[in-house]
Amino acid sequence: MERQQSQKEKSLAWFKLADLIARGEREKALNVFRLLAHSLQDRAYVLQLEGDILWYLDDKNSAEKYKQAAFLYQREKRWVDAIAVYEHLLTQTPDSYEILASLLIFYAMIDWQDKFHDRYHHLVRLFNDHAIDEFQMEKAVKDVVDVVAEAEQEQKSAWFWQWFNEMLSDMPEVLATRLGGLKRES
Repeated sequence: MERQQSQKEKSLAWFKLADLIARGEREKALNVFRLLAHSLQDRAYVLQLEGDILWYLDDKNSAEKYKQAAFLYQREKRWVDAIAVYEHLLTQTPDSYEILASLLIFYAMIDWQDKFHDRYHHLVRLFNDHAIDEFQMEKAVKDVVDVVAEAEQEQKSAWFWQWFNEMLSDMPEVLATRLGGLKRES
């Protein structure tokens, strides 16, 4: 009976929180959220929820909360959760080099080729539009190569090395030469 009452109180508190958010009462909503957050064990999820609240309230601090959540998800090797947060961040800042570079790593790690290629082509567009320089492009590729080489599983990464070789042929010659040294020995 006591547990049932506690659950009803929590449900009512979450409903109150939603109402405060809908009315735009930022401080009250955050105070209620902080109290409710103590009942949640998953720190990354708490940060993500706080980011969601701040985002809904048009608070610029939402991105920082999302990044903190993604960092914890990554540390816990919860790749899909980290990807979801970074994809949400990308909708807010579609030309963010840091977010795209992180997504490339995650998609290579979970072997999601289509999304990897989509995000890589997005990064190439930024490079071609001079929104990022060749050193940023080189770093993004090197970071992905390092992660793939570290987690090498022959059948899992075969597509990656094929992409890598094709990517080199599309790069400016100076950059392709520097990146060419990363090729794995067959």
